[in-house]
Amino acid sequence: MRKNIKILVLGAATLTLTIGGWFSYQEFFTNGLENLPAKVCNESAKRETVIRVLPETRSAEEGADTNGVGYGFMFSCHIYTAGDSILSGEAQIQDSSQKTWENYYKSYGGKSGGTAEQTSSSGIYALSRGNLASVYAPCVPSGSKAGDASQDYALISEVRVIGESRAEGLDLHQALTDFAYELTRRAYALGKCENGQSFPDELPRFKED
Repeated sequence: MRKNIKILVLGAATLTLTIGGWFSYQEFFTNGLENLPAKVCNESAKRETVIRVLPETRSAEEGADTNGVGYGFMFSCHIYTAGDSILSGEAQIQDSSQKTWENYYKSYGGKSGGTAEQTSSSGIYALSRGNLASVYAPCVPSGSKAGDASQDYALISEVRVIGESRAEGLDLHQALTDFAYELTRRAYALGKCENGQSFPDELPRFKED
């Protein structure tokens, strides 16, 4: 009887150690993204959006940088992981029509980039293919007039994931586009665009073919 009790106690202790070890492993080796701020890159993008893109990792770091004013404005963001996967992007005021932007990203990467997913709302356009996404938003830079542009002034964001990603296919395209859109909204305010562009809470979702 006592022998059986000892076996049960030892079994329970082993199970407890095993479970505890598993949670310790999870906490130390896979929860790096959960330790990021609720909003990364100067309050621009949600942590949950980052988690949708990047794989589990032991640690992660984020940062952002703002350069220039007016037509020379650019906002950049990065998230590095211990597993060498990187999510990064830039938003820059450029002189480009929506069609020029669309044609460029539709051909970006050639056939290897696959078919582009596209969506739009309130004059804002988004496109994703391969491992990148881009958003186009009208933006007249401070100190300029809309007529000064040879095409149209716009804030164009491009983001990409380098290395492994958590999602793939349509899910990856959607997550990257959401990340690019969040960066665009923040950059629009930081860049002091003057045309009063409105931003919906989110862009329409991509649809399965």
